[in-house]
Amino acid sequence: MSLCKFLSSVVLALLIGAAGAHASPLTTLYSFCSKAQGTECLDGKAPASRLVEINGAFYGTASAGGSTQGGTLFRISAAGSFTLLHTFCPQTPCQDGAKPGHYLTRGPSGAVYGVTTDGGLNDGGTVFRTTGNGTFSVVYKFCSKPRCADGSQPVSILYDGQGSFIGTTAAGGSHGGGTVFTIGSGGVLRVLHNFCAKSGCADGAAPGPLMRARDGNFYGMTAAGGANHAGMIFRMTPAGAVTELYAFCGAKKCPDGSQPAGPLVEGRGGNLYGATTQQGANNHGTIFEMSPAGALHTVYSFCALSNCQDGATPIDGMVLAKDGSLYGTASSGGRFYNGSVFRLQGGKYSVVYNFCAQHGCFDGGTPGTSPIFGSDGLLYGVTETGGASGNYGTVYRAEP
Repeated sequence: MSLCKFLSSVVLALLIGAAGAHASPLTTLYSFCSKAQGTECLDGKAPASRLVEINGAFYGTASAGGSTQGGTLFRISAAGSFTLLHTFCPQTPCQDGAKPGHYLTRGPSGAVYGVTTDGGLNDGGTVFRTTGNGTFSVVYKFCSKPRCADGSQPVSILYDGQGSFIGTTAAGGSHGGGTVFTIGSGGVLRVLHNFCAKSGCADGAAPGPLMRARDGNFYGMTAAGGANHAGMIFRMTPAGAVTELYAFCGAKKCPDGSQPAGPLVEGRGGNLYGATTQQGANNHGTIFEMSPAGALHTVYSFCALSNCQDGATPIDGMVLAKDGSLYGTASSGGRFYNGSVFRLQGGKYSVVYNFCAQHGCFDGGTPGTSPIFGSDGLLYGVTETGGASGNYGTVYRAEP
């Protein structure tokens, strides 16, 4: 190792060590499988969704567990009062869906909307809605058209503020590479774009969630396809016209990363930030910044420290704080090898909290999605493992 690289590693270790020494306190609000019947976790297990706050309460999903093992939908207060709203797959086949996705959205009249990746018609997944009082209904069942022309395995939906939603499916569509669709609250769906229309899926396949930028366009990423078969970033107009902006793994050894995950987030200056799960300088993912025109550079490569003490393998995007800094999670690595919450401020990376700092990982481990900022300015999120009721995940609150 060169002296320059050695000194850089020492400085980075000191910075991250200092962040860990003054780590923001974390409170575990709820441990899943607190409500058990035999071997079944009635309240769910492995929560993996970003939370959504409505009127001071947080809504989320557990990807597994429940009385029928199809996952659950829940609400939790800032004080940790937990309410089970719905158990997926109460009947066979799972007409209401199973395995809820990682992203919820607030719709009209304070209702919460989301997707399931399985169940519904032909096991293509569903769009669902729950009202503030917990009334659950299915809005749409995917794979309703021949050869799943309407898409299958939905990823997320985003409310447009005018009564409709826009979302993506990871599979299905006219070329099998996934779709972008719009759907009204009444359940009428229209496909805007089909991925994998080009040879070798050079236009991308398996799209992730969308975000809407201040320029009025939607931006998203695909986990596969692209010119280098490592995923790509695209822009889409409200009318559905798609432009490919950047293909990952454009250089030898993929220093820019591959297999991007989660939604992009727009920074104060108008550039977009996101994460890749693989490759980068240390083969454990990256954080990148991209201009709306498609000029990209890597901001940080994970696993820069020995044993990946700075975190590894982010599998979600980031969230923007009021001061312009960005927060996210690494699903693995960290001081205790169970993931971490990190901050990117002024281009500088630091660890906010290392999971499994408590004996038995009672504080949680393996965060699959990023926390959100609550109305009180604190971070609220979930972990897929750890907790005081076994190894079934937690809901946590942390100071940024």
